[in-house]
Amino acid sequence: MLHDEKTESSGINAEYGGIAGGATAVATGVAAATPWFAGFTSAGVAAGSAAAAAQAAIGNVAAGSAFSVLQTIGATTILGTVGGPILGAVALAGGVGGCLL
Repeated sequence: MLHDEKTESSGINAEYGGIAGGATAVATGVAAATPWFAGFTSAGVAAGSAAAAAQAAIGNVAAGSAFSVLQTIGATTILGTVGGPILGAVALAGGVGGCLL
């Protein structure tokens, strides 16, 4: 009987591990795609985007501000290209798969 309880406990732990891993992957996927979808791209702030509206409201963007950090991320990393949403979709798919296992 003691063996059965231990086996059942291991199954529950593995299930929670899968859910935690899946949730982490989903959060990573959303974070990876966010700058590009907001309008922080490798070509600069996209016209008509949420980033453009924020920039218009801010006016002169201060160095080191959240906006300037997102602008740097968009301009200098894969997250500012179409690769950001692709990376996000892959992470999301992995996260959902991890939750379902």
